[in-house]
Amino acid sequence: MRQKGICLLLAAIFLLLSACAPAQQEGQKTQPENGRVAALRLAGGTDWGAPNPYLHAARGPGNAKKDLIFASLLEMDEQGPVGWMAKSWQQDGNVYTFTLREDAKFHDGEPLTAEDVAFTVEYYRKFPPVSNPLGAGDSFLIERCEAVGEHTVRMTVRQADADTLMALGGFEILPEHIWRDVDDPMSYSEADAFIGSGAYQFSAYNGADGSYEFIAFDDFCAGEPAAEKIQFVPVGDELLAFQNGEIDIASMPGDLYGQYSNDPEIGMIAKENDMGYKLLINFEKYPEFLDIQLRQALYAALDRQAVVDKVFRGLGTVGSAGYAPAGSIYYNPACVQYPYDPQAAKAAFAGMGLEVTLLAANSGDDVKIAELLKLDLEAAGIGVEVQAYDSAVRDGMVNAGEYGFALVGNGGWGGRAPAYLRTVFSDIAKNQGGGPHNMGPIGYSSPAITELAEAQQQETDFQKRVELFKQLQRQISEEIPLVVVATQTSYSIYRKAHYDGWMKTCDYQQAEQNRLSYMNRGEAS
Repeated sequence: MRQKGICLLLAAIFLLLSACAPAQQEGQKTQPENGRVAALRLAGGTDWGAPNPYLHAARGPGNAKKDLIFASLLEMDEQGPVGWMAKSWQQDGNVYTFTLREDAKFHDGEPLTAEDVAFTVEYYRKFPPVSNPLGAGDSFLIERCEAVGEHTVRMTVRQADADTLMALGGFEILPEHIWRDVDDPMSYSEADAFIGSGAYQFSAYNGADGSYEFIAFDDFCAGEPAAEKIQFVPVGDELLAFQNGEIDIASMPGDLYGQYSNDPEIGMIAKENDMGYKLLINFEKYPEFLDIQLRQALYAALDRQAVVDKVFRGLGTVGSAGYAPAGSIYYNPACVQYPYDPQAAKAAFAGMGLEVTLLAANSGDDVKIAELLKLDLEAAGIGVEVQAYDSAVRDGMVNAGEYGFALVGNGGWGGRAPAYLRTVFSDIAKNQGGGPHNMGPIGYSSPAITELAEAQQQETDFQKRVELFKQLQRQISEEIPLVVVATQTSYSIYRKAHYDGWMKTCDYQQAEQNRLSYMNRGEAS
């Protein structure tokens, strides 16, 4: 992680004492008169980086915290794109025009204008942020961006496709008056580096204990914040903290489903097959596995149902070799099936004397899964050394190609499958970013997979795109560029009486990482 353990206390003090917004005072009502809850408390304890576009961790929790502070032009709700800093938009070929809300402003009171948007585009072209829908270098999406009025911005892209609108609408807008003089954004952590235009303002962050606090921005232009403040509280046992009333929403272990699903006071959010685990192969280090028969034998060696039963407690499925999970509208049941066949695997690897390293994270379920895979592979005749590191270190090693085999787990598998299938498997798009949805196989190239991945990206007819995507999955399942281990269904539980606004979007199931979950939806403008 870029700045693990750094405490930005000076920034916190600055913003708490500034006139941007008052912090919540002692003795304030639990339910303020403005309809907000006094606080929404979630489990903290992990350092996901400082919440701005250049300092947050690449994974979902880090990105979500940054999104509370920094706003984009558009957002996604249950149906599709909705206005955020933009109140309207239109497309004419490769040209997209966005009209901004006239009352949009940054947390320091400065107005947000089309000049800020145009500045942000050029700044991101020069200094790509951690989460970067615009691309980088020669693949930068926007050819030209210009302010054509105080509240209108026009963007011309190189080639429009099915995902262009949300790429243009999805980047976080920087205040030009702050960032124009910053020439090293990766190390800039002054107080004003955390001034955005989102529904919540930065209040406090302590990397050492993984705690965060955000306070409502009263002048937010696109709706009403649902809470006076949002806190990520360090806890030892998340479920126990929920039971004790220390936090307001928590992940629920699978074996407690019956207990909580029958409690009328508890709300439940299901995330069907949204957490997935893949086994990456570095073919440059282990060229033996360029032999398709050995990749098929890997599937035969792995008792993937045991991962579902022993680690996920039955809440999940053996992963589809086409990558997209069952339950997704894009899922292709016609993908090649690879049943567990330890005898066939043992015969395939007999006498080869293979030894591999298996990189994994040292937290969550990762080590448990890695140890099960190790046992299966060793039973098939492959020597395995598990190397476990902090998840951020593991991600950095994967992105740098510093692994033999790597177990990578992440959420979002049940989301925008066409986008992530391209960034994992296309020779043009894979390994171009820091997040897990960009981590594809190293040393493996496939013209057939790349052609299908790029074709579905260009197809704007939804049904035709689904069909291309299913063909892509079938091709992936036949070639096996990586091994899909399993996908997990998880649940979050919350107390309805305290707050019942948690929601999933049409393309993302992690309600706690969705900024619309922290808005009073009836107040949106």
